Amino acid sequence: MRIRRLLKVVSPVALVGVLASGSGALASADEGVFPSELSMSATATTPAFSRVLWVSASGQDTAEGSESKPFRTVAKALSQVKPGEAIFIKAGTYSERLRLDEKGGSSSRYLTLMAAPGAKPVFKGGTGSRTPLLDVRGAYWRIEGLTFDAAGDKAFAAFWRGSGAHHGILRACTLKNGTEGAGVYVAEKAQDVLIEGNSISNFRRSGDDSHGVCVQTNSRNVIVRANDIHHNSGDGVQCLGPEGGATEAGTPFDNLLVEDNELHENQENGADIKTCTRVTLRGNRIWGHRRTSSSAGEGIVVHVAARDVTIEENEVRDNDRGIQIGGERVGAPPTHIVLRRNRVFNGSNTDGGDGSGIRVDTAIDVKVFHNTVWNMPAYGLIVGNGESGPSQDVQVRNNILGACSAAAVRAGTSRQGMSFDGNLYTSLTGAAVLRNNNSYLGLSAWRSATGWDAHAMEKSPVFFASSVEDFWLSVSSPARDTGVSVGEAYCGKGPDIGARESDC
Repeated sequence: MRIRRLLKVVSPVALVGVLASGSGALASADEGVFPSELSMSATATTPAFSRVLWVSASGQDTAEGSESKPFRTVAKALSQVKPGEAIFIKAGTYSERLRLDEKGGSSSRYLTLMAAPGAKPVFKGGTGSRTPLLDVRGAYWRIEGLTFDAAGDKAFAAFWRGSGAHHGILRACTLKNGTEGAGVYVAEKAQDVLIEGNSISNFRRSGDDSHGVCVQTNSRNVIVRANDIHHNSGDGVQCLGPEGGATEAGTPFDNLLVEDNELHENQENGADIKTCTRVTLRGNRIWGHRRTSSSAGEGIVVHVAARDVTIEENEVRDNDRGIQIGGERVGAPPTHIVLRRNRVFNGSNTDGGDGSGIRVDTAIDVKVFHNTVWNMPAYGLIVGNGESGPSQDVQVRNNILGACSAAAVRAGTSRQGMSFDGNLYTSLTGAAVLRNNNSYLGLSAWRSATGWDAHAMEKSPVFFASSVEDFWLSVSSPARDTGVSVGEAYCGKGPDIGARESDC
């Protein structure tokens, strides 16, 4: 199949994740169901408002709420604002906790709460209150350009909750310094929320986890895009299932898109997907996660009973483990998982981590297509070593696995229906090594022992020297146009091997 590969655009209305498979399942977020207003990028033009109310720390609530005669409190402005209107907040530090209730907004008439032009207003805790700094219970609220500093309070910085909390936008805000379980929390049947362009950091609980963004049971349709999420005591992003740790029983969270974020230096993992359905992690840069007593230091972990998950086009580097599928299990293992076009490189094992690139343990129907795994201190790919069941129906195609210290691949005996083909293996210090159970083999012996990799090769991939960590293939690369067909779009005479498709 020869199809011109479309340029990636930041829009949740694009069709993604439909991959030819035996089950025909959709293994990703269903982006077509996201409301169109949530597809606006962070550079979208600020809409015209039918009226603007102004708030200033030096204002008066008996004033008219104009720019020259502003209100003193946001609460006063909230009592006056109507659909299609905005509240502009001038510079200053405010002690208010904001509760945004139902006010009759709609897709064409949002209610907007935002920093005044050029201002950097701060809503600050530090009082010991457990009330969220931003508590959203109504629909069609847009919040932009504000700082929410919990200042050590055991409180969420932002909380969308209840079935009435939907079609919300949190954009270009700073959220920091809380000691509750997350910085931004979406739960209790809230849905259709866009979290975009924010800085979310330093949510920490002593001896426990606190995540940058957490979504959980009974909620659905959340986009987490273009945020900088770091230095939290839990995960950068967590999708929490109904098993242990959830605050409410019910239906697993459904339809999550995590796209184009910086997820780094969190105490546990970059992204943790538990029992959730229809999830896409795309184009994120994930780095600096280390092994602790509660985590293997994964860039991405998909486990428990996650289903229909796509992990694509991510840069995963300098983690103690790159991408983990399976592991902790409650009920069915992770099922219908796609890993494609990820770059996993420069791993770490300095803190006792296993230093692997991609690890597939107990899981069903996993496709590992077109990834580049490079310079890992242990194995490039580990599969078939799960402790709670086999790696079942795992397909490994068109990957570059190279410069890995222990071996390019470790295949254990806990496997069913596994197959490899079209991969490129290379070592910087001699012949590539592939481990089948306890036997360390060259490529020819690997083929004989497993019956896999009929079209694999052992050669240098020949990356462009100027972009070695971007892993673009040079014009002389043997990986160009030589992959096996997996039903994916490609450019040129055939699919390239590895994460990068040339000549598009």
